Amino acid sequence: MIDKKNISWKSFLFDVLMCSLSSFGGPEAHYGVFSSHMVKKKNYLTEEELSEMIGLYALVPGPSSTQTITAIGYYVGGPILAILTFLVWALPAILTMSLIGVFFTVIDGDIGFKPVIEYLPAVAVAFIIYAAISLSRKVIKTKVDIILFIVMLILSLLLVRYSMWVVPVLLFFGGFGYVLFYRKSNYQEKVRTVFKPKWIILILVIGIALLNEGLRIIFSNDWVMLYSSFYRYGYSVIGGGQIVIPLMIQDLVQSQTLISLNDFLSGYAIDQAIPGPLFSFAGFVSARTFAGSGYSLLAGLVGAFSIFLPGILLVFFIFPLWHKTRDIPSVKSFLRGVGVTAAGLIAMTAITSVYSLEVDWIRYLVVAVSVLLLLSRKIPAPLIVIVAAILGFLI
Repeated sequence: MIDKKNISWKSFLFDVLMCSLSSFGGPEAHYGVFSSHMVKKKNYLTEEELSEMIGLYALVPGPSSTQTITAIGYYVGGPILAILTFLVWALPAILTMSLIGVFFTVIDGDIGFKPVIEYLPAVAVAFIIYAAISLSRKVIKTKVDIILFIVMLILSLLLVRYSMWVVPVLLFFGGFGYVLFYRKSNYQEKVRTVFKPKWIILILVIGIALLNEGLRIIFSNDWVMLYSSFYRYGYSVIGGGQIVIPLMIQDLVQSQTLISLNDFLSGYAIDQAIPGPLFSFAGFVSARTFAGSGYSLLAGLVGAFSIFLPGILLVFFIFPLWHKTRDIPSVKSFLRGVGVTAAGLIAMTAITSVYSLEVDWIRYLVVAVSVLLLLSRKIPAPLIVIVAAILGFLI
């Protein structure tokens, strides 16, 4: 582990930008990028710490990969660096998707960009597989770990598709199971830790939510509905960008009819080809909703930052608790169980993602080669993505 006092913020934020520009797919693919770049290449934190963060932020509402990398910024340099980390990570995708929303009529009719995204899903699957391999290697150390990993992998394959609540439930029971299993050793070692949760942040998250609901009743204009709707998505979704899509369709397309289903789905398809957090899709939806108003770009930024706001605030509530309590024996056991369960969940995602790919030997070859390159740690992740994009044009 490198000395955090000697870390250049400029260098660290550049590394965050590189992660942002090479993170395609959902949170699980992003974790592969974090493991490759932040752990293996730059050693900002250990694989164990990363797995704890992944499991921890999968338990709370919000964009889990965004919360994880923001927490890494907090760990390296404190609250200010955490805010800068979030901005560097999310802003490129937010601006891109907002601009696509502004110029969607032109972009939707241009087929020139389609070859670029041909093999990007395969690369995203490779990042997920890499994350599953890397985290599993680090957190699975004993027979108990192997048993929990297999059990959670099987349960997730059977149950996750039925409800978004299955993921946090499995993570909780994985952690709680370890607390019970290691309860004797936990009682043998007493660690005194004094910590004061930052309740003001939790109160702020809830207070803003209540204020928004009041504003929706008093002022029913489009701006208030836009801001309050996306803030609501931000605190009511556990599991990341894919989970929020059904909520948006039900609310924005069907109930409020602010955007057509065709435009919504077309924008979501484009979002899969844009690196960075999937919550940036809110920028597209917001900008498209206000198309032709002269304020569509501003609407995109407002909508995007609204959906991120509650999740980022929760980072500032959760991180100090994790940092101060992770060495308490019972908490350590809980986090260990959560980490093994998280590895099982990511392995499940890797398996289902491979099956979701279109049957094509070239795509499978891209997945295999990308995984091998990531494991070799000799080729930067952004370069792998660029080569895959070029391959789409050539083939």
